[in-house]
Amino acid sequence: LSAFPSNTFYEGSLQNGVSDKDRIQNGVDFPWPNPDKPMMFYTCMGAEEMAGTGTSFLNRTEAANCEKVVTALLRGGVKPDQIGVVTPYEGQRAYIVSHMQRHGPLRLQLYKDIEVSSVDAFQGREKD
Repeated sequence: LSAFPSNTFYEGSLQNGVSDKDRIQNGVDFPWPNPDKPMMFYTCMGAEEMAGTGTSFLNRTEAANCEKVVTALLRGGVKPDQIGVVTPYEGQRAYIVSHMQRHGPLRLQLYKDIEVSSVDAFQGREKD
């Protein structure tokens, strides 16, 4: 994930906080697209709409799919503090949090403990 910005903008000088080996989570049952790289981008089609604030956007289909992936991660053995959901819009961030807490089939506290934040909030940090 970091190779592109490192090579494109920083002449390859950016370094990761953990090695590829450190990213492998033993005991986690989740169908990663590439098990050697436990991360993914999930594309879904859904209509973007204006959030209730009138200043941001949300996508209900994306939020529902996010809850399903998060639930699968939790059921697979990932702890809530190891999960990070990144979204560019405050309206979407608020809707994902609300949707997971209202519709997630697991204990409410599990969903409350998951960090859902903006790109800026995650920038420069690591998340399992």
